[in-house]
Amino acid sequence: MKRLLLIAVALVATMVAVPTVGNAHEWKAEKLEKCDPYMTLQGGYGYLVKHTPKADVWWAEGVYKPMKDTPVAARRGRKVRLSSARGEYESFIIVLKPQKDLQGVSVAVSGLPAGYQVKVRKVEYVDVPSPSDSFGYAGLWPDPLPMLEEPCVAPAGENTSFWITVKTPYGARSGMRRGRVTVSDASGWKVSAPLRLKVRKFDLPKTPTVSSGYGLWFGFVKQYENLKTREQQEEVFYKYLDAYRDYKIAPYDPFLYAPFKTTINSDGTVDIDFTEFNKVAEKYFGEGGFNAFSVNVEGLGSCGPTGYARGVFGGYELGTPEHEKLMADYLPKLEAGLRDAGVLDKTYIYWGDEPLEPSYGYIREVHTLMKRYAPGIRTFMTEQVTWLDKPVDYDVADVTDISCVSWNCFDNHPKVADYSGPGQEVWSYLCCATKYPFFANFTDHNGIDLRLWLWASYMYGLKGILIWSSTYWNSDFAIKQGKMINPWESPESFGYDKEGNPQLFANGDGIMFYPNNRHPGVDTTTPYTGDPIPSIRMEINRDGIEDYEYLKMLEDRIPKMSERDAALSRTLLVLPEEVFMDDDADHPEKYYIQDPQFLLERREQIARLIEKYR
Repeated sequence: MKRLLLIAVALVATMVAVPTVGNAHEWKAEKLEKCDPYMTLQGGYGYLVKHTPKADVWWAEGVYKPMKDTPVAARRGRKVRLSSARGEYESFIIVLKPQKDLQGVSVAVSGLPAGYQVKVRKVEYVDVPSPSDSFGYAGLWPDPLPMLEEPCVAPAGENTSFWITVKTPYGARSGMRRGRVTVSDASGWKVSAPLRLKVRKFDLPKTPTVSSGYGLWFGFVKQYENLKTREQQEEVFYKYLDAYRDYKIAPYDPFLYAPFKTTINSDGTVDIDFTEFNKVAEKYFGEGGFNAFSVNVEGLGSCGPTGYARGVFGGYELGTPEHEKLMADYLPKLEAGLRDAGVLDKTYIYWGDEPLEPSYGYIREVHTLMKRYAPGIRTFMTEQVTWLDKPVDYDVADVTDISCVSWNCFDNHPKVADYSGPGQEVWSYLCCATKYPFFANFTDHNGIDLRLWLWASYMYGLKGILIWSSTYWNSDFAIKQGKMINPWESPESFGYDKEGNPQLFANGDGIMFYPNNRHPGVDTTTPYTGDPIPSIRMEINRDGIEDYEYLKMLEDRIPKMSERDAALSRTLLVLPEEVFMDDDADHPEKYYIQDPQFLLERREQIARLIEKYR
């Protein structure tokens, strides 16, 4: 009742899909004041596979957040239908609602050809005690996705959901692949649904087109997973790198356990040893690997909202003749070593974060130094300065290659085109500041946020995405009290307000993976070395990255197209104002579509055009 009341009061205007000729839809603007993961306005979502006296079984595309009390799908759809390019991950949800407790529940996928990777994960829930913003609300929200490694219990009267991901291999034959999804329990009861996977006649790029930077706070991983030895730490760290690669994102620093080693000689020269660094570069970069990383450059200092600290190298402060002399020898050697390792074009320096006055003068000083001695290393800065009224003194575009802007600070997206000169890029990032009505990476927002973020990034010409952390499992205020926050029990992410008091950032902000240790702080001895446990948000974020590839591939084919198909393609590459408006320069409102079927319908049209012009 509480959930229905929340939604009833929340609806200000609606977006409905009105059927028209040929099963097309006319999509109309939707504006909600409260998140609606149930898709109430659309009459729910998903497809009923079978109603049995024991349980209802239904399925849905992997773009939703299945709540424990989401109504059973009313629309019938016995077959699970997917569409995938080669090299693509495609997910769907199987939902089981029993009339009484079911013991020993299993889910299996069979019948697909060899080479197709299938992962079955159980959807688990975290308790959101306080909403992230005015759009979210408290309650149990689905997010952690541990592997279904053994049969489980499905309690009566509520949904038990499973997240199933299929990866289509490169080299797969195009056309319809047939398989089967079976849900069963220990008593022998089972429901089976045909799986139909349409393999497209094109490949996704092995290396993502859109660049990324996702923080990996490995100190928390070591603490929470009780990794005491160097061997355990390296084992888990490289499992995280593998997981990042699978999710088509890049960590800030994949060289944590294999850095280059810098030595300052007595004659004032600098030597750099890339031996261990090169081994990791060879494994994780190149085709199918990471497309960006932040290189650790000594002697630059730091900057942030409260000011800056001048860099020191070899005991000499930046700005002194001695520091300049060392940098004149060090930086060209660093650039050459990165070039020899084959990663220079993927390198950037992320040495400060969200600066304000008086940091911008120092940013110019550091970036000018980099441009003088290592012009091939891209300069980078995250900014929370509102672009529409950005002070002239804050403009460092002439010495900054990548400006990464918090989504809520763009205000005037066309300005991206003005910034993006030769060698320059604009990225965007999500954090606790990107609250309603902006996209968010919050647990208590609809799943579409992390997918539509990539569509909008493509539309505005952004070349990269960033999320500050994926493993921010604890926070300073808890650490000072000797506590460990358990993200399995609560997804709250905390910081401090201006008075130094604990302040909720948002639910799930900085938490895109979960620890294998379900009882951190209680179990302090068992070393947990299993694969990282992703979130629903991480899965949907990858789908958005793959959507970006579809959009870019369609754009690249336009010169080959007929006039009619070229015109249609240009239309498909723009999100219409009827479903997305996020530009204060021309429009006072901000809203975006909540119904993911819009994206799926448009994506199908894009895929058909890509296939037509291979």
